[in-house]
Amino acid sequence: MKNFILMLISCFFILPVSAKTTSASKYAESQYADKQGFSKVRINVKKEHTDEYQQKIGEQIIPAITYGYGDMKIKGCKKTRITYIVLLNCNCEPIWSYIMPSKQ
Repeated sequence: MKNFILMLISCFFILPVSAKTTSASKYAESQYADKQGFSKVRINVKKEHTDEYQQKIGEQIIPAITYGYGDMKIKGCKKTRITYIVLLNCNCEPIWSYIMPSKQ
């Protein structure tokens, strides 16, 4: 019985480690890698939220904005906690992103 309980407890610690990747975080990864010249950037999303925005910026209408936070891992560097913002177009495709390091 003790082994069963220990196994259940260990499963609860392992399950939250898995992270999901969304199209917004993938877009932010690729944009950051291109701008900074890194070969591989990976964002493990902890929490993400999309809000309806309905704002016109220049000639572009921005119907939604996605923001979230997670851990960013760059090949050869240590893991960093980040916050990211992604603007979406009318087809819910990302058009702009920005990554900010969070306080630790």
